[in-house]
Amino acid sequence: MKKIVFVLLLALLGCQSSEPESAPAANQPKEDPAPLVQTTDTQDDFFSVQLSVPEQVKVNTIFNMEAELKNTADRTLEIMTGDPVFYYVIQDSDGNADPILRTSIGVVRPMKQDGVITEKHQYRFKTPGVYEVTAIAKFTLQSKDGKDQDYKLETERKQIEAVE
Repeated sequence: MKKIVFVLLLALLGCQSSEPESAPAANQPKEDPAPLVQTTDTQDDFFSVQLSVPEQVKVNTIFNMEAELKNTADRTLEIMTGDPVFYYVIQDSDGNADPILRTSIGVVRPMKQDGVITEKHQYRFKTPGVYEVTAIAKFTLQSKDGKDQDYKLETERKQIEAVE
């Protein structure tokens, strides 16, 4: 039954326009109309999220941000995610946001007990300043009884100073 639902989902996604999504309105992250389990805490009943970034980087130098989604449940869980799992929001001191969005959705993957999905994302600041970064994981917890649960988990916000 899950395979049929997954195939139907992929078929529906394949019928949509392949044009990239437009950027959210000025400085506003894109909101989804579907109700989600949301938390800005790093802990949830079944999952935890974490972001690692350097405290300081040089302008025009590529650096890595590393986000982690961990299964903290006492069993294996199956989730459907985007690829990559995380998207990022980078905000300057004036409040201007630069969202880095995902490119595709519909990846179904098991997460073993204490299993971790770690993703690295490269970025480069073009101007000096202090920036705030957060990573957001949006996914669906698959359920055998058909009561799938949508999640949107945001990491703690981290600051990065870009210097000359």
